[in-house]
Amino acid sequence: MIELAFILATLVFFMVSALTSRPLYNLSQKHYSNRVTAHYGFKVSDLHYSYDQMIYFISMPTTLPYIKNALKEDLVIEQDYSSYFFPVLKGIKISLKQNSENMYLAYLPIGNFRLPHLDKLQHEGTIHEQTYLRISTSKLLDPGTLQEVREEVYKQLQVGRY
Repeated sequence: MIELAFILATLVFFMVSALTSRPLYNLSQKHYSNRVTAHYGFKVSDLHYSYDQMIYFISMPTTLPYIKNALKEDLVIEQDYSSYFFPVLKGIKISLKQNSENMYLAYLPIGNFRLPHLDKLQHEGTIHEQTYLRISTSKLLDPGTLQEVREEVYKQLQVGRY
């Protein structure tokens, strides 16, 4: 009976760890970023960013009618993590979900998500690369940023880069 309780407790521990690791990771990135940016006198929400390095898997503007006629609400953003137990954000995937079919359209790796103010601080030696990565992760996980990325991808699909 003790062995069964131990096995169940172990299973519950792993399930809880797997289910809470990503939200706790996101929360820790947010708190770390807020603390560091407050030290330097700016807010994460005030940072401007660039998604020029976004990787598109289709040509733009597209002539495919099912993509061209897609609604903005059909674009799905997924966060791409390295693992369940020790998550690290690798980037975000943007896909088109229509009629239960999922087609990947674009990917933004976290290393390519550049924030000019942080570039300047890193160049000056004020912050190091790991701090840059944690702040940019916090910015990319912000719901407002994700919505702007969705709008940018939609615009690129409709109009293209030029």
